[in-house]
Amino acid sequence: MAAMTGLKIEIDCKSYPPLGGAPMRRIFEGFHLSVDPGAFVCLLGQSGIGKTTLLNMISGLDTDYSGRIEFHGEPKPRMGYVFQTPRLLPWRTVLENILLPLPSTESARETALDLLAGMGISDTQDVYPERLSLGMQRRVALARAFAIGPDVLLMDEPFTSLDESTADRLRDLLIAMLAQRPATVLFVTHDSRDAIRMAERILVLSGSPAHAVKDVSVGMNLDERLDKGAVEAFRGRFLAQ
Repeated sequence: MAAMTGLKIEIDCKSYPPLGGAPMRRIFEGFHLSVDPGAFVCLLGQSGIGKTTLLNMISGLDTDYSGRIEFHGEPKPRMGYVFQTPRLLPWRTVLENILLPLPSTESARETALDLLAGMGISDTQDVYPERLSLGMQRRVALARAFAIGPDVLLMDEPFTSLDESTADRLRDLLIAMLAQRPATVLFVTHDSRDAIRMAERILVLSGSPAHAVKDVSVGMNLDERLDKGAVEAFRGRFLAQ
């Protein structure tokens, strides 16, 4: 197995320009975060605090900041990004959407079909996204992110707007997929139960500029994570707001 990729994030300043007479807003200032290779880290905090902005800076979608983001293990890691909305191309089938980041080879096609099977949606390969439920679309988006074999997987509230049973199934699928295809994960959420259910480490962000107010290791095994009582007990001890 190739060396896993870790991150070192040092944001001296990230701000949004003034709009409509409002003052300039500093999102991050003197923000530091190190993520170990292969870790699953949840960024937990209220909407609008800067969690998505941080993912966009890590991914390279947002370069308008002062500071640096370094990767160790792979100088140019493969980056998978699962957005809040599935962002599937409506004029392409499910299989064609997953094949988008891949070369036009038979091996790539086999990879895409294997991912669909792993997500339990092989029968949707020739279906257009608009014919799928939101939960199914999110499975396709997750499969597409894994298609490139990401070293780093960024996930921005990918289970939002789903009923709890559907979200639980996707959490299980994500954990199972990572067991087969390990990656360093940064997962954004505002739901502490979501974080406890999956993460090894939870970073709680607060304030303006945003800073870490808690950095919690989640030392729970799989059985405990599946136990709602254990999750609530952990939440009450460490993450009660």
